[in-house]
Amino acid sequence: MQNFQLQKRLIIGGLAILLLADAALGYYTLRMLDVRQNPEAVVAAQSRQVALVKADIKRASDIQKRIPAYLQGLDEFESSLASVGSVYSIVSQEMSDVAQKNHVAIDDEKFHQKDVSGRNLTELEIETSVGGDYANIVRFLNALQRSKSVYIVDSLQVETQSVVPGQPLTGNLKVNLHMRTYFRKTNG
Repeated sequence: MQNFQLQKRLIIGGLAILLLADAALGYYTLRMLDVRQNPEAVVAAQSRQVALVKADIKRASDIQKRIPAYLQGLDEFESSLASVGSVYSIVSQEMSDVAQKNHVAIDDEKFHQKDVSGRNLTELEIETSVGGDYANIVRFLNALQRSKSVYIVDSLQVETQSVVPGQPLTGNLKVNLHMRTYFRKTNG
């Protein structure tokens, strides 16, 4: 009797496995029929993919054609920069003039010079503090951005300060600036 019960369970288990396999095959067959019944959708999807790839190739080709003009523009820009001769005094004088016109005070200028690899340029990092009221500091920064020299503001940190007589910074704001500018290397 126990042998019969075991055989019965094995037969029922085998039938369950066969039914599950049959259901899985039926599902797979239906999925395959959907694809076969709608070849237009497959062709449309592939056509969209081909169009996207062609558009990417065209964009890359257009960019490649414009590279010489970009390089020429970069070379013209580099040649328009002042030479590195008296960099510190040029930058100091320009910043002092802009600060005076915008009624802000500059304090604690620090310069760090380094060559730009692969280019005929020298990068000058500038760290300074500017004091004054908000509107004048904004005008100062805008004037620097519009100057003949190229100033790139990497970071600025704003602090409030108390007005202390005799201090070089005036106003109620102090802005610590970290900027960069570039100059042509002198040939020699």
